[in-house]
Amino acid sequence: MNVHHRVVSVFVVLLLLAPLPLAAEGEPEPPAEITVEDSFGRTVELPEVPSRIVLAGRATIMLVDAIYLFPGVGERIVAVGRTNQGIGDFFPVLDDDPGAKRRLGRSAGAEEILASDPDLVILKSQMRSNLGTALENAGATVLYLDLETPEQYARDIRVLGDVLDQPERAEEIVSLFRRRAAALREATGGLERPKVLVLSYARSGEEYSFRVAPESWIQTDQVRLAGGEPIWTDAATSPGWNQIEFEQIAAWDPAVIVLISYRTDVAEPKRRVLADELWAELQAVRNGRVYAMPSDYYSWGQPDTRWILGAEWMAYALHPGRFEQPFEERIRVFFREFYGIGAQDYRVEIAPRLSGDLVE
Repeated sequence: MNVHHRVVSVFVVLLLLAPLPLAAEGEPEPPAEITVEDSFGRTVELPEVPSRIVLAGRATIMLVDAIYLFPGVGERIVAVGRTNQGIGDFFPVLDDDPGAKRRLGRSAGAEEILASDPDLVILKSQMRSNLGTALENAGATVLYLDLETPEQYARDIRVLGDVLDQPERAEEIVSLFRRRAAALREATGGLERPKVLVLSYARSGEEYSFRVAPESWIQTDQVRLAGGEPIWTDAATSPGWNQIEFEQIAAWDPAVIVLISYRTDVAEPKRRVLADELWAELQAVRNGRVYAMPSDYYSWGQPDTRWILGAEWMAYALHPGRFEQPFEERIRVFFREFYGIGAQDYRVEIAPRLSGDLVE
């Protein structure tokens, strides 16, 4: 074998032993797979960042308001469930092209959802038995989120950050919630904690009633974070809203009453309470400490992203004079930091919608 052949042979061997390149120079590397754990501890695997996301089922507003904390997500949403609780719809404010999204009814089934050809369906965890299982059995990729307590919000926001390949934004959001909550704890620490009763208003025709939430729900967290003592928790024995009679309210005789309304203007239940002679003897009524929880498109007294605004508002109401920053400034900062809504859009889209007992 001459020298030329020996050189060629060595060159061929070296080529065979060399590792193959992952991709040709200039070509993008294939997307990395995404693996997350949902609220049930299920492992959900995605080949890449999903481009056809459907948000469906009951309580869709919580899903929408959480996922739109991430910039650019609207380009990945193809279908959305009902987002109007009765007093407004925030979705058109969040999405740059809401008309391009398919709108699903509150009772949309698996077949209707699958017609949007989703690569990911996101549901609240309570929707698994009557909707999610059917989607799973049909081969859809389903992600369940709780979004009910401050701790679950932190966990689920991080899950969304991984799904959308925006983990840094997820950490920023979690930090925003925690920083605002920590400021409340610092401001109300060591103060006397007034006894607070939070009542949700429900109306059926001319009949109306009030309900209290289980201790594990976010309304209890809001009261405690605001520097108050929730007095209803022992009576809330059912896992959902518990209807409460006036006799029990009178026995509690709370120092502060906070009224919440999800489907009507919150001024309505306050008018009813203040006009009712039975309520007139309650110390909260006598002392002018019956407050209507504010809302914009949605009430702040529920496990929406606005839960922190509700807690801050309550702290201002319970402990007036304790805070230097005007409360409306907190509202403006919330919508700017969480949703990127600037001053002009705030004046047009948010400020005119504010209702309830806004505090200084």
